[in-house]
Amino acid sequence: MPMKNNPSESRRRFDAVAESRRWKQAVAAATAGMSVSERMAWFRGQSSVPAIREQAQSTPGAPVRREEPAPSGEQK
Repeated sequence: MPMKNNPSESRRRFDAVAESRRWKQAVAAATAGMSVSERMAWFRGQSSVPAIREQAQSTPGAPVRREEPAPSGEQK
């Protein structure tokens, strides 16, 4: 049996589009005037993943060391 939409219920739902827009505007304001390397460092610092946060560069523009995967069948 189809359910009828309750108008008061629809107003309480999470609005992902509006939340995304607010996040994008906040990030744009926080990173305004930064160079590309400064923005990358800022995003690394904001990450919820510890391994990414630890990659934050002390010197903007310095190369990031990346570990290459082992050839297939080979263990490190």
